[in-house]
Amino acid sequence: MTGRRFRLSPWLVRALIPDGVIGVYVLWSPTAPVYVGRSDTSLRRRLLEHARTWPDVFFTFDVAFSPEDAYSMECCLFHALGDRTTNIDHPQRVASDDVGCDICPNTLLPLLEYRRRQIDVTPNPPGTHRALQADMRGMTA
Repeated sequence: MTGRRFRLSPWLVRALIPDGVIGVYVLWSPTAPVYVGRSDTSLRRRLLEHARTWPDVFFTFDVAFSPEDAYSMECCLFHALGDRTTNIDHPQRVASDDVGCDICPNTLLPLLEYRRRQIDVTPNPPGTHRALQADMRGMTA
């Protein structure tokens, strides 16, 4: 994500972002994040649309190399910024992405379990997170 916040104006968006580049962005009030979004086709076009409807805001952006990368980046921003933005719904999945959000518990926990099964010989080797949690509760893992 660009460290600098740019004023969301059409001329600046056209100057900074080539047409056809995909990626993610955050719209900012002068002091706080307002909205997280992405474009899988043209980041420039999407920001120009916002420039017409969001007066007096700033933006930061990051370029992605694939729609799947853009989706992952948007999910990270969505979860990191939480309720500080006006976003209500979780980012939409990319049509070709059957994995889902790496951060949401309903996708993260099965992924962790799958990875654990791939590398574990014993169900809860000493020193693992699950074994430590069990020890802290006074139970055996």
